[in-house]
Amino acid sequence: MGSSSASSARKRPQQRHRDSADPSHRNQANARERDRTHSVNEAFCSLRALIPTEPEDRKLSKIETLRLATSYIAHLNTQLHLPGAVTCSAALASRSGIKICTFCLAAKPKLK
Repeated sequence: MGSSSASSARKRPQQRHRDSADPSHRNQANARERDRTHSVNEAFCSLRALIPTEPEDRKLSKIETLRLATSYIAHLNTQLHLPGAVTCSAALASRSGIKICTFCLAAKPKLK
């Protein structure tokens, strides 16, 4: 019995939503959220343009973009600090167990 009264005492009182009383507040909040979403989408678009993909016109999802960008940065870091390295640190970071960097693989000439 003591725990239920303590539990109910910790519950927050219901908050009044000022947005429901004034639609202009809700409209402003919606506009801010649209602007924020647009800004985030533009940033992902810019990031996608910097990451090499195969095929080139493939549109990556947001999570694919972040994962590939992380891998690409590791690859570039290895190339910068260890030119001609046999094993790229981007390959070492892979969780699949395959020890190959997709960016190093893509840079090699393709056999026809």
